[in-house]
Amino acid sequence: MRDQLQQEYQVYLGKEIHDNGLYGFEGNDGHYFLIPYEEGLDEEAYEQRSISEYIRNQDTVQIGMPLFTREGKLYTQKDNQSYMLVQVPWTSSEVSKGQWLATLHDIGNRYPYQPQQISRYGQWKSLWESKVDAWFEQYKIQWNERPCSSMRRLFIETFPYLEGISENAIQYLQESEQDWRYEQNDQGTFTLKRLHPSMMSQIIWPHTLVYDHPARDLAEWIRYSLLNQGNNAYSAIRTMLDEYERNRPLSVFSWRLIYARLIYPVHLYDVLERTLQAGEGEQNKLEIEYRSLLQHQGQYEKQLKEFFDAVHMDYKRLRIPILDW
Repeated sequence: MRDQLQQEYQVYLGKEIHDNGLYGFEGNDGHYFLIPYEEGLDEEAYEQRSISEYIRNQDTVQIGMPLFTREGKLYTQKDNQSYMLVQVPWTSSEVSKGQWLATLHDIGNRYPYQPQQISRYGQWKSLWESKVDAWFEQYKIQWNERPCSSMRRLFIETFPYLEGISENAIQYLQESEQDWRYEQNDQGTFTLKRLHPSMMSQIIWPHTLVYDHPARDLAEWIRYSLLNQGNNAYSAIRTMLDEYERNRPLSVFSWRLIYARLIYPVHLYDVLERTLQAGEGEQNKLEIEYRSLLQHQGQYEKQLKEFFDAVHMDYKRLRIPILDW
């Protein structure tokens, strides 16, 4: 495999390495990893590659760079599977989480082009509605399937709740989009599909990039913190937001988008989506994960009710509505 890649990409590949489930090699100027490539999404991949090159040229946020083969392709074949070869530099980032995210969003604001294939900007409502509709179809299918597994039965029992809270989020989003209190920082920028706190101290993988409102990243970071740390998360959330706002103050419009996204139960949908392709053993693990999230959902809703108070936002003066569960 090493010889094939060296010939295709014209790079030196040394010792094999395995990191976080990824297979790769040491090189003279960093590491090289094979990342699964989804065929049929070539235009998305080329946009992400162009953005990766732009971010790397800013020399502030570290990002992996997908390489072209000698034939000008972004992928190669290995065992009937397509992969990108991504070069990862040696250097690492030491800045605070809030500053890291503000820097990424600033870079995205300066990008001279409007991405098309990976843009999610202004599309939340239609994307959320499509997800609910797709899972409603699954609900109807699984309602009639026999035998009924434990996970399937749990999904059938809980989907009406998912549908209801999703509709709450969509309604809140729709009302928020009519709020005129937006600023320069509300324009589209580079974001991650699903920001995890660990990403802020690691290399960005190019296939995780989308173009969206900066509230996407802030909401997903906050969601993860609330789900994993409960009420103990608020100190870290406020610190991160303070660091971020030193560089990029948040408008009322941004706060409303953050809140709408926190209401939408994407963390539950994410687990359900993983069950569709999972084998029996993995299904059992996912069922445990899904049950755990459901058990904490009541506490999560309580946290959302208290969210603005907890982060010291005078939502009443700013006329930001909250859901009253």
